[in-house]
Amino acid sequence: MLGQMAREELGVVGGTAALAATLAIMIIIAAILPVWLLLAPRDYLSTFMKIGVIGLLAIAILVVQPEITVPAFSEFAGRADGPVVPGSLFPFLFVTIACGALSGFHALISSGTTPKLVEKEKQTRFLGYGGMLMESLVAIMALVAAISIDRGICFAMNVSAASTGGTVDSAVAFVNSLGLTGVHLTPDMLTDLARNVGEPSIISRTGGAPTLSVGIAHIMHQWFGGTAMMGFWYHFAIMFEALFILTAVDAGTRVARFMLQDTIGNFFPKFKDTSWKPGAWLCTAIMVAGWGYILVLGVTDPLGGINTFFPLFGIANQLLAAIALAVVMAIVAKRGNFRYLWVVVAPLVFIAVITIWASWEKIFSDIPAVSYWAQHEAFKNALAEGKTSFGTAHTVEAMQAVVHNTFVQGSLSIVFVVLALIVMGTAVLTAWRAYRKTHPSHSTEDPRVESRLFAPAGLLPTPSEKALLARWEAAPSSAAPAAMGH
Repeated sequence: MLGQMAREELGVVGGTAALAATLAIMIIIAAILPVWLLLAPRDYLSTFMKIGVIGLLAIAILVVQPEITVPAFSEFAGRADGPVVPGSLFPFLFVTIACGALSGFHALISSGTTPKLVEKEKQTRFLGYGGMLMESLVAIMALVAAISIDRGICFAMNVSAASTGGTVDSAVAFVNSLGLTGVHLTPDMLTDLARNVGEPSIISRTGGAPTLSVGIAHIMHQWFGGTAMMGFWYHFAIMFEALFILTAVDAGTRVARFMLQDTIGNFFPKFKDTSWKPGAWLCTAIMVAGWGYILVLGVTDPLGGINTFFPLFGIANQLLAAIALAVVMAIVAKRGNFRYLWVVVAPLVFIAVITIWASWEKIFSDIPAVSYWAQHEAFKNALAEGKTSFGTAHTVEAMQAVVHNTFVQGSLSIVFVVLALIVMGTAVLTAWRAYRKTHPSHSTEDPRVESRLFAPAGLLPTPSEKALLARWEAAPSSAAPAAMGH
């Protein structure tokens, strides 16, 4: 999505770099500002739009009842040469769909940001379960919106320009050559849809966001507004999704900065103080430089960044989920709650096996479309043979970019899975020792601090909570505890 915006609004080369730099500066500012100044009020207000749009879409689906003609399993389900996400349905489905399922990113945010936004610890159960239920509803609504679109159009939008050619005629020829059952794409279908949503082109609008926006516009215009309103619904949906993307990026950067400060603090204790501005600014800049580098590689990747980098993102996200579950398993074991340990172990085993399997395929598969390293070697050998084009890379510069990008992707894949295995192995060892009681239980958690505030545990206070709230409000100001900052 970012790469497409850059090409359309700011130009191809300079525009991509300018957009990435602008985004980086914005995130640095957002990530170092106090939570109460930007993150809390912004996310509070945007939550109403998010829930409202998804609720409106759910009602529209019930009213419109869009016809779904997509088969349960596509022709590429058991093959490794899929044009959008290469690899078999199992295990890559489970590392492609990240949000709405087990999500390591949500685990990080819930431990690094959510505590700064709640009044009482008991509220976290309502927020955690409620948030993930809402996330699952978002995933279902997004899936319905996406599969309500014509299947040929969906492929034309989500396959990279390196394969579709970027033009209407070449995209039509490519999609019709895939052998999809019941699909016969025509040029008019693409040009009419682009005109209706107010875009110069919808070809190779990869990333998921444009597809969801087209799906929302496709459903909503049938409820009210007609074809004339499709452009409005499409761009409204793009704005709605930007709230998800941009708020997630700076919240994730903030949590990453916390972890980096904590790590450096083992050697330079001053960094452990998250309110120390030089440390916060330096660590934020380091983390932004890290994901900014990956962003630039993605939006300039000649094979289509979303197709090559998204699997890496999905695997990293699910490895974080496995790490989070492993940490919870160790905590539950150290507390002696072995009767309920299976509640954590079962999803941990599932997500660990699936994600490590996917990592293995991305590292060791001999299919270039699947494995980073196989693709790296294929393009590297083509350059060594003096070829000036190879596959969908039509210039030497594009081939060199693929070699560089696949090296970065393959290296990161190895680092991610090795670090995750170390954490999971340590957690299993800790749980086993707790079960055998061979080592004394020692906690490094911060000591408990008794709360000086009262607030309802859920969205609506119970009768007893209402009575206690009335007593608090009636108490003189001198008796009220001093507010505690974050």
